[in-house]
Amino acid sequence: MTFGSRYYERYNTWERVCHWLVAACFLLLIITGIGLYDKAFLRYFDVLGGGSKALLFHKITGVIFLVASLTLSFQHWRETLRFDADDIAWIRCLGGYLSKGHSSPPMGKFNTGQKIFGIYMVLGTIGLGLTGFVIWNPLTLPREMVRWSLLLHSLYFIFMTVFVMIHVYLGTVGNPGTVEGILYGEVSEVWAKRHAPKWLAEVKAERRLHQV
Repeated sequence: MTFGSRYYERYNTWERVCHWLVAACFLLLIITGIGLYDKAFLRYFDVLGGGSKALLFHKITGVIFLVASLTLSFQHWRETLRFDADDIAWIRCLGGYLSKGHSSPPMGKFNTGQKIFGIYMVLGTIGLGLTGFVIWNPLTLPREMVRWSLLLHSLYFIFMTVFVMIHVYLGTVGNPGTVEGILYGEVSEVWAKRHAPKWLAEVKAERRLHQV
């Protein structure tokens, strides 16, 4: 917490619930799915009562993840798909993460990296869902389709895991104060001025409008 600072709502309760549901499902999908790729991880299945139960749990969790992830993305689609000149400048300097003393261009509710992450999560979630459905019914679909789906499902999983790890790091250690928004729903004015000044200006303008 930043003492002596005003706080502004960044995420409502429903958005936070969806976010943590997506996070929990993704973790469970990793635990239940990793045993499908290497026999060394088959012991994970014992925790869930065996391979068939683990596979069923993986399928059910996958459906919940698909619905929750797309619901969360739909809630933020306006901000996620809004790109301007500041986003181009952000990409050119990579948000200032790789150069000391290089400040990031002013951002809205989400910075350019978060927007790209959000877009990829939508595409990756849809990709995992479609390929997962094919793998779910391997005997009723063409063998070549099943083989490609297995490959693509694995690639989507790998890339999404890497993206999520980066997302977790930047949302915690990389940018102190960011995680408060998704934990408590609010961020400090100090944080907002540094990371989302355009969004802060919009929130303040809306507050003044309601006070008139």
